[in-house]
Amino acid sequence: MSALPRPDLPPGPQRDLVVALHELHHRDGWRSLRALARETGVSHTTVSKAFSSGTLPSWGVLELLVEAMGGDPATFHGWWMAASAPAADDGRPTAAIAGRRAELDVVRRHLQAGHGLLLVTGEAGMGKTTVLEAASAQVRDSVLLASGRCLPLSSEVPLLPVAEALRQVDRAEDGQLVARALRVCPDYVREALATVLPEWSTDAPPADPDDRWLRQRLFSGVAELCRALSTEQPFALVLEDLHWADELTLDVVEHLVRHTGSSVLGSWRTDDPEVAARHREWFGRMRRDAAVLPLGPLTEGETVDQVRSIRPLATGDDASRIHARSLGQPLFTEQLVHAGAGEPTFLDDLLDDRVAPLVGPPWAVVSVLGIADRPLTEGEIARAAGLEADRLADALRRLLAQRILDVDSGGVQLRHPLLAEAVRRRMIPGEAAAAHRAVAVTMAAGDEPEPAEVARHWQEAGDHDEELHWQVRAARAAEERYAGAQSAEHWRRAHALWPPDAAEVGSPPVRRHEVVAGIASQLDLAGRPREAVPLLESELALPDPPQLFDVAERADLLRQLARLRSSQFVAGDVGLRLVEQAIALYRGLPPSAGLAAALLWHGNELEWHGRRDEATATLEEAVHVAATAGDRPLERSVRAQWAWQLAASGDDRGVEEIEHVIREFGHDGHPSGNLYVAVRHTDILLMACRPAEDVALAAAAALQQAATWRIRSGGAEAVKVNVSQAWRRAGMVGRAMEAVAADTAAEEPATVSLLHVERAILEVLLGRRDAVARRLDRFERRGGVVDPFSLEAHLHHVIWWGDPAEGLELAETVLVGRHDEVAPGIAGELLAIVTRAAADATAADPTAERTGVARRVDGLRAAMHHDPFAPDAVLADRAALPQWQAEKQRLLGRDTIETWAEAAATWHDLDRPHDEAYCQWRAAEVALRDGHGTVAARLLRQAAARAREHVPLAQAIARTATGTR
Repeated sequence: MSALPRPDLPPGPQRDLVVALHELHHRDGWRSLRALARETGVSHTTVSKAFSSGTLPSWGVLELLVEAMGGDPATFHGWWMAASAPAADDGRPTAAIAGRRAELDVVRRHLQAGHGLLLVTGEAGMGKTTVLEAASAQVRDSVLLASGRCLPLSSEVPLLPVAEALRQVDRAEDGQLVARALRVCPDYVREALATVLPEWSTDAPPADPDDRWLRQRLFSGVAELCRALSTEQPFALVLEDLHWADELTLDVVEHLVRHTGSSVLGSWRTDDPEVAARHREWFGRMRRDAAVLPLGPLTEGETVDQVRSIRPLATGDDASRIHARSLGQPLFTEQLVHAGAGEPTFLDDLLDDRVAPLVGPPWAVVSVLGIADRPLTEGEIARAAGLEADRLADALRRLLAQRILDVDSGGVQLRHPLLAEAVRRRMIPGEAAAAHRAVAVTMAAGDEPEPAEVARHWQEAGDHDEELHWQVRAARAAEERYAGAQSAEHWRRAHALWPPDAAEVGSPPVRRHEVVAGIASQLDLAGRPREAVPLLESELALPDPPQLFDVAERADLLRQLARLRSSQFVAGDVGLRLVEQAIALYRGLPPSAGLAAALLWHGNELEWHGRRDEATATLEEAVHVAATAGDRPLERSVRAQWAWQLAASGDDRGVEEIEHVIREFGHDGHPSGNLYVAVRHTDILLMACRPAEDVALAAAAALQQAATWRIRSGGAEAVKVNVSQAWRRAGMVGRAMEAVAADTAAEEPATVSLLHVERAILEVLLGRRDAVARRLDRFERRGGVVDPFSLEAHLHHVIWWGDPAEGLELAETVLVGRHDEVAPGIAGELLAIVTRAAADATAADPTAERTGVARRVDGLRAAMHHDPFAPDAVLADRAALPQWQAEKQRLLGRDTIETWAEAAATWHDLDRPHDEAYCQWRAAEVALRDGHGTVAARLLRQAAARAREHVPLAQAIARTATGTR
């Protein structure tokens, strides 16, 4: 392509930046916008704006573009910083900070009039907090700021910085500011935010912990309050140390930025190996849309200014020596100044030197703050340290003078987390345990204690009884916020602390069943259900007496174990026997939701074992029991499964029934339940060969909810795979890839899932041979092919690039003798692919015994629980019968143009362009074999038109067409 248009800009830094960017594009060969968009991972529209719009692009986008074109990001960052600075000095006073003038101006302007997210980044000690505080001080008179700080707690405390920020605003104008804002907010906002601010609770009934809309209302409540606060004056949310944030806080930030345009300022520590992988993924995703302001080391001149701001009488030589040791890192510089410009080797030594002289009340104060590792009020410090008011005040004054403490509206804290680490290093074990106990007691006595935080301190104090109580509270609190992974870890810790022979503990009592079931359900919510299997097995194997579980509890654990064991696709009837044991126990009790749930799973197991009539009858009973129990969400799930069973049995009422379930029950606040129904709904539409648009629409609401809550369960995966499969069958491979790309970016997945299997199939269609090989290699290294879904990916690979003889052997290994049947709607297509592999193998081997191979193919069909080509099979399976028959005839060397034309016509009627093109290609090969060149040319033209986005097929068609000329 030629040069892109340049915006009409006045002389200045931004025009210089644009000119440099266009010159770099020229040196790079004027690559297309779409090529650059693919390489950078942003849209081509975003790339176009960076080159041709008068608006300054975010640094994240510009950095990606410069790297993609082989430029120097550091050079361009200097130009970008200059372009971000104001054209002229507006006379605003500068905060007491060394250097950082341009950075301060960027942050200040963002706080005053910016939208979206500005991330100030840098490694530890680079002055991120100083920049945020200095810029905030400059605008505090004109901008309403809500500030919160994330903490590196051993157990994540959901939304802790958001709660801190909202409390700060709540204290403004004696609460009148928030009161005015709440009056213009929807009624639910105050009660929704009471989840993190209990002091805002009204006289309304407390939130139901089973209310699955709780988290969404919380997100929306934060957004609504921010909007309302913005109406009276500029408003900004300032969140420090987002690299330590819990996942819910990151979700809130992303929600605010993407859906409300609120002004958010945050800081992020870079180059920190302790930052979790999911946090790094969030940062990588957000930096493409956010403005990123990286902080580097100070120059020597700026370091001189910093040194003299701490010690005005320091000489220039002193400052130069410090800069040589600190290399301009502000925290190192500050600590070296306080250490008398010595020669320490590590920062830990410097920090240890700062706290080593402290004794008496000052040491008591820093001990409490070091253990708490967050700001505390003076009252909390006094109680935890056991100090009277006058002795506390004296200690605080001395520590402030030594620049060890910071005091702001959030309370008193150590000036840096590394100081807290230094304090903890100096404490002897008994001293540390006593301090943890004092902090735990103090925090527990507060108005709104955070259970996870209190539990951590009791754990460090070694008081297991108190810790167990608070771990249970923390697990329940995280469960209410849909933080599955956090909740599961708290339940696991509670289980580790549980007395071995106790069925319940505490007052009010907590049942052992709640702990065990909580681990299983929350691991499932977090997308890690298999981790719960060993625990459930060991719990159910414990001797009775003592009676650790009552009948209903034992039945529930059996049901959960049955589901999790069967989800591993193991051979045999383990899952079936377990759920039947659960049902036998439930039969001795009054009808209940537990029985309905067990019957629901029993229906699944019976279907997998080929006992379709029994499965249908079992689900009929499950519908009745769920309705009798009055559990509407469960009744909805059971009726959705009942609709699926009807459809799988070839009953046309399946589509009508699932649509009736959607109309009658709609979507409720239970994300997992909505995903369950969406899986069945999309399954049924696929079995009925409904258009891809219908499948995507049926999945949309549940997938949006899953994205909001970051749910990674098997249900979420299955819905995405169904959407992808619908677009793939419609010949729209690019659209199909959009459904799974975000979850399958790694070519060598850590875990093998349906999403990665679907991605492997799509990569075959896109012609990405090496990527497919790497992904399938990981499948095999993690246990080989273990289910029909993985089989499909391997078959697609071998029929285009591998040894087709492996296809039939692989299918026999996977499909014969298994307890779970191939899913209806997939079985027919799978048999057709296997038969193609067999036909390809015999065509390549003149010595092959064709009749024997054909018998093996027939044996595979006969081995299935249900004949996919029977008259009562689902349409998606029956549609593959003509192609299967044509492949069998090709295997035997007897295929005709007519047999392939019939198969192509079937796929044409169902709008399956790639399958139609394949059959037309095979028909053209027969036409060439029989000497009908004109017919072959026409068929090949038709096939080429229908094979778009299927690279291997299009190439095969082209090769055949070339041979006809």
